Amino acid sequence: MQSPFQNTRFLTVGNTLSSPQAALSDRAVAHLAAETLVLGCLYQRRGGAYVRIPVHRRQQFTGCEWHCRRVDGRLVSVGITCEPLEEWLTLAETAPDDVVELYRGILGRRDIPANELFWGSDIYTRSADGYDLVFAAGEYNPLNAWNTVRGAVHINGSARGGFDTAPADDTPPRLRLRLPKKGLLFLGGVDMTAEVLRVSRDDGRGWIDRLEVAVPAGEHWALSELVLASGDRFTPLGLVEALVGDIARPPAGQAARPMPILQPAWKRPRASGDRLPFLPGRMVADALLRQLGAAQPVVSYA
Repeated sequence: MQSPFQNTRFLTVGNTLSSPQAALSDRAVAHLAAETLVLGCLYQRRGGAYVRIPVHRRQQFTGCEWHCRRVDGRLVSVGITCEPLEEWLTLAETAPDDVVELYRGILGRRDIPANELFWGSDIYTRSADGYDLVFAAGEYNPLNAWNTVRGAVHINGSARGGFDTAPADDTPPRLRLRLPKKGLLFLGGVDMTAEVLRVSRDDGRGWIDRLEVAVPAGEHWALSELVLASGDRFTPLGLVEALVGDIARPPAGQAARPMPILQPAWKRPRASGDRLPFLPGRMVADALLRQLGAAQPVVSYA
């Protein structure tokens, strides 16, 4: 089986990895970025001072994001969401109690505290002129832990700042996925598509809002043991690309229609120009690449 990290051109990732510099293939960078949360900060006012509030954002696939769950180091489930940030901001303004119940239902956690989904105080972002209010006390927090480090309920987006590098201001078209019933994921040559993929939310017309990928109950293998139809080892990014590629292929006799967002989110052109993703330090990068099935470790240069 060919590794997804082979036959790709190489890119030096500057100081986004700990020194000395590391050379990574574009494919490896895509996988690393997709599994690395960007850390930014907003500010809370305390008296005359502004105190940093750490916030996270995903950098995965434009219009589609996910959260991985591991047990004893084994990847056992992935929750994939295509739900736009804007819809949740609107819902939070009109029906905040519904937001809490949806979080609990989507993530299967009845213990999610309501106050962890909303800001407890005014929150500011830093500008050239000082500090600007971006979230008032009591407003919905789209960057809450249950939508970043603990789950993926809806698309993160830029969420009004807090990051050195933010997505472009324009909202990309909503990514629509359809779920094939077979021929996508295999284990030991056996088609496991129907056993591991489940749509948990849709728009009623066959398009996916949320997709769950999970090892069946009672089984003890990991999702990383699955193989995609392409022959590549399973990764969340690889699965999303396969799903997008499937809907991009036109029926026989029809011309292909251009898909506007067929790329990882961090590679999409931004208003300030293309920038490299935020990547983890060397030890974490090596560990992630091993988990993702890299054929070789990261190559460092003196």
